[in-house]
Amino acid sequence: MVKLETETMSLGVVELRGIAIPAEYEPLPDPTEFGDLAPARRLYRAIGQEPTRNRPSSELLIRRIRKGLGLPRINALVDAINHCSATLALPFGCYDRDRIRGEVVVRLGREGEAFEGVGHRIVHVADRYAACDDEGPFGNPTMDSMRTRITPDTRNALVLVYAPADHDLRRLPWVAAVLGAVAGGEVRSFPLHSRDGDLPRV
Repeated sequence: MVKLETETMSLGVVELRGIAIPAEYEPLPDPTEFGDLAPARRLYRAIGQEPTRNRPSSELLIRRIRKGLGLPRINALVDAINHCSATLALPFGCYDRDRIRGEVVVRLGREGEAFEGVGHRIVHVADRYAACDDEGPFGNPTMDSMRTRITPDTRNALVLVYAPADHDLRRLPWVAAVLGAVAGGEVRSFPLHSRDGDLPRV
């Protein structure tokens, strides 16, 4: 179950169940064209966060490609997620669903809340977007966590696409198709829009 509790965001949700991440794979090519950077920056500025100081993960990926460094190579599914994120210029969060405890709530972080980011950096989320479960925050539009990171042993995954409230997420089915082609299993995707009035509970 995923719940959206901030009025400044639209959320794309992709659930993958019964997947098998291949050990041997041909990475998707780095995108040569990217979406507009403005929506992700607008998402951050909507809560008073300066995106040029703490950049969306999608913008960091695009900067790598433009510098000739290419996308990082981690595993087949994470690489495909990064490909989609750079293509759409929207930050994605990718999480092992079996490491998440209880309901997923995307909200603004509270004072003192933090998580251990990938690379063991402590990420403080007070007054910033955070994906949370019963144990607290486990990711945001800038960084994923060590606790819920996707590994080659992941069998059930949750992917969140973070976008501003006025974004229509029309390419979410394309994201689901790309990820399903890489990891197999059952794939389900749906958008959550805070602008629709009552925040949806799915």
